[in-house]
Amino acid sequence: MNLLLGGGMVPGSSILLAGPPGAGKSTLLLQVLKSMNRKALYVSGEESVEQLKLRADRLAIISENILLLFESETEKVIGHAIELKATIVVIDSIQAIYTSLSDALSGSATQIRKCLFLLRRAAHDYQFVLVIIGQVTKGSKSAGPRALEHAVDVVLHLATEMNDNRLLYAVKNRYGSTEHRCTLLMKPNGLEFT
Repeated sequence: MNLLLGGGMVPGSSILLAGPPGAGKSTLLLQVLKSMNRKALYVSGEESVEQLKLRADRLAIISENILLLFESETEKVIGHAIELKATIVVIDSIQAIYTSLSDALSGSATQIRKCLFLLRRAAHDYQFVLVIIGQVTKGSKSAGPRALEHAVDVVLHLATEMNDNRLLYAVKNRYGSTEHRCTLLMKPNGLEFT
């Protein structure tokens, strides 16, 4: 993972992890958070804390450094990140959150752009790494406005392959190469790098 990111996660940076439903995006990020052993906030706008906790328990990810939060209002998410003094904030997913600064529907291009602007500004101001989970279209493009990929520093794709294989690669990286690929295998206890 460090190789894909050009040496690791840069404080104040923003990363988009995109992939189809069921690829293992949430699983991968929970495993990464555990291995980093730093204050992290994992925000879900789709799954309840109980559902996330069941996954974390199955993956043996028990850490007092990871706070699981079910929230969809961007301003509240930022408040929790600041209060926790998080070094990493994961948003699962950008399509499920909203800001009260816009009347547009949650998941709309307008909402996504405004939420991303607020989150990126907070990441920069408070020097936490922002990791956003996004979906992909049938054509393997990130769902949502094109501005989403342009606004972040790194775009990673997690693709499903035959059997339980996954391919993780960068399509954009301001801090490193986009030539590296990682192969992973989905097992009952999570993803393993092969």
